[in-house]
Amino acid sequence: MASVPDALKQAIEQHHSATNEFLKGNVLPWKETCSHRDDVTIIGGWGGYERGWIDQVEKRYEWAAARFAGGEVHFENISLVVTPELAYSVDIERSHARLSGEKDFVPMALRVTTIYRLEDGQWKVVHRHADPLLTVQPAASAIQR
Repeated sequence: MASVPDALKQAIEQHHSATNEFLKGNVLPWKETCSHRDDVTIIGGWGGYERGWIDQVEKRYEWAAARFAGGEVHFENISLVVTPELAYSVDIERSHARLSGEKDFVPMALRVTTIYRLEDGQWKVVHRHADPLLTVQPAASAIQR
């Protein structure tokens, strides 16, 4: 990340730290890394999608964090693209997590795209798309019946 602005590096590190807190059920640090505007979106790892911080996205993050009771995540960056006002990071998030109500930790791996936007001098998360890391599937696997 040599050519990445220091403020963006700091925002990414803060988001990664917040993700570890998220796995403990603590959503507050995560919410601090996010934009709170109406165009914020999430396509979550458990399906569905939401748009708009107040109406949907904030509630979705709270719902998702409440499903975790411990864990740690490691990030494998695949790509980071930066423009003056937008940046996106494509990562594999490999976690060792405990779901609420469970006693055992389980491995999880997500493919994640995070989009950051420069807002009032701070980089904020404006979009997250996460889904399970799978091996390449046949085309027919995407057909909905």
